[in-house]
Amino acid sequence: MQSGSKKYEEETPSLHWGLDPVFSAFARLYIKDIKEMKESKQVPGIFFYNGHPVRQVDVVGTVVQTKERDAFFNYGVDDSTGVINCLCWKNPMVAETSLSDRPSTPSSLTVLEQMKKLQGLVSQKTKLEIGDIVRVRGHIRTYRQEREIQASCFYKVDDPMCDVQISRMLELPCLYREVYDKHFQGPEEGQRSLGSSKENWVLEQDLGQQNFSINVLHEKVESFLLENKIQTFYQQELETIDALVSLASVHLPSHSCQEISHHLLHSFLLIQVKSKSDSSSKRIHSLFKEAIRKLQEKGMVFQKPNSSKDLYHVTDHDKELLKVTLDVIKEDCRKPR
Repeated sequence: MQSGSKKYEEETPSLHWGLDPVFSAFARLYIKDIKEMKESKQVPGIFFYNGHPVRQVDVVGTVVQTKERDAFFNYGVDDSTGVINCLCWKNPMVAETSLSDRPSTPSSLTVLEQMKKLQGLVSQKTKLEIGDIVRVRGHIRTYRQEREIQASCFYKVDDPMCDVQISRMLELPCLYREVYDKHFQGPEEGQRSLGSSKENWVLEQDLGQQNFSINVLHEKVESFLLENKIQTFYQQELETIDALVSLASVHLPSHSCQEISHHLLHSFLLIQVKSKSDSSSKRIHSLFKEAIRKLQEKGMVFQKPNSSKDLYHVTDHDKELLKVTLDVIKEDCRKPR
């Protein structure tokens, strides 16, 4: 069962109620929730549980109170979460009728016997005593500030082994978890959810393309450094190499993609693009920076503490690092095993 704060949320417009399957079904709710549901301000007789419009319910419980009137029974039904009054109309077939005036042919006697048996069964199923198990289906209504069910169908449940009650106890938590406790989304909320999914998809596509560009660029930068036997370099120097810059430019999103991404992700990105060329140069600079960072993680390049922060050293061609590495290996080899 939901807490009160969740059950009394803003109700869905009546035009959208038919989109919720709960509206057309007999909702199998706990009696406590039936009595606590908020009535619709748009249409009397419609109630809301966690955003779901509910007009008819299905309850199973023990009869704890009985009152008989000329045309109906009043049964108090208890499902262990609460007690609710159920207004159950008498079946016209049960009314006492004189069958003695009927013709007494053999065929008519057979029909009369069958009718009497049927009337007996209907009376047995609909006239309940305190302690009987009853199943009631019907519409919810408010009578004298009290919530009650106006039954469209009710009958006594023969359940000597409590199979029906146990099955109900196991079924309701599953229904609550899978249906009733999940907030109903109207078309407007669905559109917002769809828009959010599109935005996430565009963001994932953009990030995936950027990662691909970084991987390709860092491999090409590594090959360029090794082939040209470069020992030190600045990032700005790499950005002047036409072959590398053109490679980074090829993997940039098209102008239309940038506009779409910027339009869809304007609530997430706090970047104001001044011009197309400015945006492209910043993107290229960012790609080179990430590519160099990958080379650092790989151990291909490094920075010395006492050198400029923008100066990078190539590991394979750094003689000082090679000498230090050899000294460490020699020292380690001298140690006794």
